[in-house]
Amino acid sequence: MENNISVQNTVSASSSLCQWPQGQVRIVFDGDGVLFSDEAECIAKTQGLQAFLKFEQERGHIPLPKGPMQAFALKLQKVCQALGENNQWRIRTFLVTARNDVANLRVFHTLKEWGLDINETHFLGGLDKTPFLRAIDPAIFFDDSSENINRAKLHIPSAHVLYGIRSIGKTIGTVLSITELSLENDDEEQNIVETNTNQQWLNEKILKK
Repeated sequence: MENNISVQNTVSASSSLCQWPQGQVRIVFDGDGVLFSDEAECIAKTQGLQAFLKFEQERGHIPLPKGPMQAFALKLQKVCQALGENNQWRIRTFLVTARNDVANLRVFHTLKEWGLDINETHFLGGLDKTPFLRAIDPAIFFDDSSENINRAKLHIPSAHVLYGIRSIGKTIGTVLSITELSLENDDEEQNIVETNTNQQWLNEKILKK
C-alpha cells in the first residue's frame, strides 16, 4: 500500500493528486458495504458512532467480512500484475472511506489478510467525498450510499452498489409506500403507473397477492 492518508492531511494531499499520467485507469472503492460487508456499518446506523468505534477497536485483529466488490478488486489486481512491473502504473486503486484513522486498523488487517494491495487509502472521517473524488478523477467510483453517488455523479462516473443496510432500508420503505398506495387506490393499473418505474416489479408482486 503506497499511501495511507487520514482526514488530518488528506485535503492537502488530494489537491496534489491532480497531475495523473496519461493513459492511467483509476478506480475508487468505498469501504463498508462495498469492499467490506456492512457488518460495522450496521452497528453505526443502529447504535451510533461510539458503539461503532468500540466494535471496531475490539475486533481490530479480525478481518472484516467480504463485501460485494471484493472479488472484483482481487481480479483487478491480477490484471494489474499481468501487465508487468513496468506497466502496473496503468491501473491505480483507491479506498475512499468515511472511516477515520481511529477505525483504520481493522481495514489494514483485512486487506493484508486478503492479499489485496490498494494503492491509496483515504480516511475522511465523514467529510464529503466529492472534492477528493474530483481530484482523483477516476474512471469509476463505487459506493453503497445514494447520497455519495448523487453528489459524485455530477462530476465523475459513479456506480451505486445496492447492498446491505443502506439498500435494504430503502427497499422496505418502498414496499411500505407501494402497499399504502395500493390500499388507498382501487385502480390497480394506476398504482403501477404512479410508482417509481425502477420498482415496478415490486408493484406487480404486491398487486398479484
